[in-house]
Amino acid sequence: MKRTKEQAAETRRQILRAAENLFLDKGYENVTLDEIATAAGASRGALHWHFGNKQGLLYALRDEAQSPLQELADCLDAGTALSPLDMLGDAICSIFAAMHHDKRRRGLIRVMMYLDISISQKKPSKSQRNEVYDDIARIFAEANRRQRLPSPWTPVAAASAVSAVVVGILEEWSLERSDLQLVPHGQDLVKMVVRGFQLGKAAADAGS
Repeated sequence: MKRTKEQAAETRRQILRAAENLFLDKGYENVTLDEIATAAGASRGALHWHFGNKQGLLYALRDEAQSPLQELADCLDAGTALSPLDMLGDAICSIFAAMHHDKRRRGLIRVMMYLDISISQKKPSKSQRNEVYDDIARIFAEANRRQRLPSPWTPVAAASAVSAVVVGILEEWSLERSDLQLVPHGQDLVKMVVRGFQLGKAAADAGS
C-alpha cells in the first residue's frame, strides 16, 4: 500500500510539472489534456483522477506557488520563536523572486487571474485573494497573540490590507500596465507595508 501511495504521488507530481512546462511554453489555452498526459507519461484517467480538468491543474500550480505562505503559517502554529512579521515579508518576497526570474510566468499568472474572476463569482472562498488572505490572516493572528500588532489594527484588517497589496502587485505585473517589476518594486513595497506595522507597534510601545 505504501508503494502504491508513493507511485500515485509521483504520478501527480509528473503530471503537474508537465502541465506547468506546457502552459509556459505554449500558453494555457493551446494545451490539451492529452498533450499533458503524454508529456507526463501518464494516462488521461490518472490526470482526471488527480486534477479533474485543466482548471484543476492551474489551481494546483497556484496553490504550489503560495506554499511558502502556507508553510510559514504552519511553522508559526508550531510555536517558532522567529518574528511573524519578518517571516511574512521574507515569504512574500521569495514568492515574488521565484516568479520574477521566469518571465513566462506572466502569461500563466494572467490566465489564473482571469479564471479567478470566474470562479470567485461561484465560489468566493476559492478565489486567489481569499486563499492568500487565509494564510496571511493566520500569520497576523499569531503576531497579534504575541502582541506585535499595533492598535487599531486587527488581524482581519491587517490580512485584508496585505493580501490586497500582494494580489494588486501580481495583477499589475502580469498585465504589464506599467514598468512595475516583482523584483525590486514588488518586494520593496511589501517590505514597506510590513515595516509600517512594526514601526507602528514600536511607536505605540514608546508612547505607553
